[in-house]
Amino acid sequence: MTASYAFSHETVFADLRLAAMKREREPSSKAYRQDRFENTERAAKETIEAEQRARREKTKRLKELRLSQQGAKDPAIK
Repeated sequence: MTASYAFSHETVFADLRLAAMKREREPSSKAYRQDRFENTERAAKETIEAEQRARREKTKRLKELRLSQQGAKDPAIK
């Protein structure tokens, strides 16, 4: 069983290497590299902003939940 797994594993990697060798290479112009860099930077910035927005929303929801639980415990507030 282990030998067949190792064989299929090696075959998969051989197929991947062959596909990588046949794949067209990306153009290496300076403008193309600059464009890819800017796209990567923009994607990273958008990801960071989305994570920050999600964190703020989570904090807001937790704060609202905490306040509603305190309100339910303390009838004097109502």
